[in-house]
Amino acid sequence: MRTASHCWKAMCRRGPTRPIAHGGVNVSNSQTRRRRMKKPAHWITLGGLALLTLGFVTACQKQENKQMKAPSKAEESIVDQKLELVFHSSSGDTEASFNTFYGDALRRKFPNWTITYIRSAAGRTLPELLVMNQKVDVLYSASNTFNEMAMPVELQYDMTGLIQKHSIDLRQYQSDLIEGLRTTNGEIYALPITNIVQSLFYNKSIFDQFGVPYPIDGMTWESMLQTAQRLTRKEGEKQYLGFAASPSFLNMNPYGQSFWDTKSEMPTFQEDVWKRLIQQYFIVSAQGPGYKEWVIANNRLPYRLELTNSQQLAMFVFNSQFPLTVPEDMKKIDWDMIALPTLAEKPGVGSQSTPYVMGVTSISENKDAAITAIQYLMSLEMQTDYSRKGFMPVLDREDVRIPFAQDTVFKDKNWQSVFYNKPGPMAKSSRYELMAGRQLHAVVPRIVKGEVDLNTALREAAENAQKAVAEVKSSVKVP
Repeated sequence: MRTASHCWKAMCRRGPTRPIAHGGVNVSNSQTRRRRMKKPAHWITLGGLALLTLGFVTACQKQENKQMKAPSKAEESIVDQKLELVFHSSSGDTEASFNTFYGDALRRKFPNWTITYIRSAAGRTLPELLVMNQKVDVLYSASNTFNEMAMPVELQYDMTGLIQKHSIDLRQYQSDLIEGLRTTNGEIYALPITNIVQSLFYNKSIFDQFGVPYPIDGMTWESMLQTAQRLTRKEGEKQYLGFAASPSFLNMNPYGQSFWDTKSEMPTFQEDVWKRLIQQYFIVSAQGPGYKEWVIANNRLPYRLELTNSQQLAMFVFNSQFPLTVPEDMKKIDWDMIALPTLAEKPGVGSQSTPYVMGVTSISENKDAAITAIQYLMSLEMQTDYSRKGFMPVLDREDVRIPFAQDTVFKDKNWQSVFYNKPGPMAKSSRYELMAGRQLHAVVPRIVKGEVDLNTALREAAENAQKAVAEVKSSVKVP
């Protein structure tokens, strides 16, 4: 600790002081002295020297006392502070799920913090929480729903300054994720924690039954559809279906095509890419014997239960995390997975990524703590843990990808296939992106059933999207 004598000695050693600014201009010591009244060389008397010394001693003692006091909250390390961080998501995650993925790890890392999760439910939606003056520090969701959650209540916050302040090196992470999360103006409202891509899952027993070779990584979409045609057939009373995908697969198309154009404020369904995608993903696969009749009879497209429960679907495209969300259903079949087959015009390019993201809110009073929590979830320690549990890491390191899903009950599956393709570019999302997308999803079953032609369906979807967005824009903004 510095004493008064140390201060005095330091003053004697210091010599000339820095130039003093006058009127916004730096003036040298010699210039400053010329402006003062001239004094005799011996003007400092013994009394003056004593007073001067006493002044320095007093100042140093005050500094000593200040240093001996407990640091203020501003000076205290953020991890040592007693504070609360409140997390919220529109995903509907249970508290147990939140704790498993985030909460428990954060409490172990930051024992002085109170980590609170408020689940979205009736009376506890984000707009309702804000009306009750409930503070929310961190929002999280899938990347394509984040803006739809945050923007209507103006909780989005550009974290660029916090990222720089806390020295978060974004070059460590998958570049497609970081660039995909930037807005067209360069803001970063959320950072990725884990990732999801689209994969192809298949029931090996159906392939074995009909003597068809299993699909492999690197397949083209055309080759996969040819295989699907061989498997779409009726055996006795059971209708087998070669291939299916959820309409939400369109959200993760390899072109990075968005549903809503933020510049024109219009849906993009007039773009030819949508015709090509719907033709390839849904229309061609439904041309096998009995497929369309099954869709008409059930008034829907085949989905995951046809893969696992009724076991009549041979191949199904779904998110890469799917088996771990319904493990008991997946245990009912002998299954495996491959990288998403690629389109001829996009060789080697898979689906877009859809990371799970977290963002600091504009109203958080603990922004530094919030970004610190997010930074920890993006750390090597947590990314390796996520990877081993079957959640795609966002840290761009081979040693983190190698143990992927090895701590799961399905560790013998072809999990490395999720890293096989180059990800497609992420579509720039807006608060109206999924709102428009839902209108396109809705017309796909009608197209497959033959109730409406493709061009008419796209026009109807565009009109419905415009109407849905107009209604939201005209509604009263939640305070």
